[in-house]
Amino acid sequence: MASDTMQFGAPQMDDAVTAPSDAALDQVQDVLDPNDPRLVSEPLDVNVDGDAYAFPPPPPDGKYRAKLKLVQKEDGQKQKVNYTTALWGRNTKQAVVVAHVQADIIDPSGKYDGIHVNDFNVSTFLGRDQSTKVATILARLKRPDGSAWIPKGQRLTVKDWGELLVKALAGEPEIGIETVWEWSCQKCGEEAKKKGESYPRAITGMHKFPPKQGKPGEYDPEMRCQVSPAHGYSRARIQVGRFLHLSELK
Repeated sequence: MASDTMQFGAPQMDDAVTAPSDAALDQVQDVLDPNDPRLVSEPLDVNVDGDAYAFPPPPPDGKYRAKLKLVQKEDGQKQKVNYTTALWGRNTKQAVVVAHVQADIIDPSGKYDGIHVNDFNVSTFLGRDQSTKVATILARLKRPDGSAWIPKGQRLTVKDWGELLVKALAGEPEIGIETVWEWSCQKCGEEAKKKGESYPRAITGMHKFPPKQGKPGEYDPEMRCQVSPAHGYSRARIQVGRFLHLSELK
């Protein structure tokens, strides 16, 4: 849920899919002598038709096992914090905590292993059914001893819920996720913002994207703006459609 204005603590959008070089950058980098045998003794087997700058296609919509962790955010003083605080709501304002949660896909085949799926706006905002994203995630996780994270019969404050989420994700637990492709036009969003209008509704679902020529069942993550073709193409983002109990992946 967005607040009336894009103030500190307002929802954020993720416009990128993890680049293939991310894993390499995490490795320890040692300096080599220019004449080291590992540099000069063997020819490098390079795929000259490949594109090292290309973004990998997002994983198909589906259910995946993932490792869940908390990513620190910046508060109003540019300090790193576990979650930010804000007032959200169009009519009745709610005091909320907002966390950035990242799910890293676990894929034994290696094809999608380590791909990040971000939700920048995991909050305590109460929906129409009084549910919250924070409580939903906590309800699908188990403590190391197998017990539930949400205490029965205990009423928690907004801050209590935030701290409980921090504690639950400290060990980077595993969880199930159901992913979905999401597309929106940035230029349409910029124009709507200038006019004071709501951000255009995003298109969700892999099957709403153009099918790939000659590849049945595969879809192109690049799609042209359907409102104004002059806006050009935008790329699908991978989003968490739902969080699941690990038992739901079987």
